[in-house]
Amino acid sequence: GYGLLRVFSILQILGMQFNFIWISISLIGGVLVSLICLWQMDLKALIAYSSVAHMGIVLSGLMTMTYWGLNGSYTLMIAHGLCSSGLFCLANISYERMGSRSLLINKGMLNFMPSL
Repeated sequence: GYGLLRVFSILQILGMQFNFIWISISLIGGVLVSLICLWQMDLKALIAYSSVAHMGIVLSGLMTMTYWGLNGSYTLMIAHGLCSSGLFCLANISYERMGSRSLLINKGMLNFMPSL
């Protein structure tokens, strides 16, 4: 995401002709990766796939080449960076305590460990 912001001036020249293609590819990819997230049983894989879906939304927002698209993409990148690192930290804590990253084994942890 941040790398796209760095080369945004080049993308403005080239992207005006092909931005609808990039938007279509990123949105379709984001939807497909979101569907893959529905079948994930591993916590870390689920977080990683959701990160890919978020970056698809960021790319489509950048390719709109509007003020709202740029600010929305920037906000989503910051929010994604904060939330994903926290989710990976929580996944690691639950792995250390339970010994598994499987959603089937770790379900119901709120009743078992409410402080987590």
